[in-house]
Amino acid sequence: MITKSEIEHLAKLSRLYLTDAERETLAKEMDGIVDMAAQLQQLDLDSVELTLDGRRNVLREDEIIPSYSRDEILKNAPVREAGCFSVPKTVE
Repeated sequence: MITKSEIEHLAKLSRLYLTDAERETLAKEMDGIVDMAAQLQQLDLDSVELTLDGRRNVLREDEIIPSYSRDEILKNAPVREAGCFSVPKTVE
């Protein structure tokens, strides 16, 4: 069971400001999630064969391919500085 102090701790870490009703609702919802995870852990999966649609390695080989030039990439940039995109500062 998720306790009130655990909900308060999670809210503090997440920088969420919750009302008492929201805390209570969240505790019930999180209890349901924990219960569902506990049910999944009880499943017997020993007889289940792992399959990936018959495919083994679905990743492609790494290969070097030509790319765009810097000038071509930057040609539509509204503001450029020292060969890079220049964007407004958003964080102090």
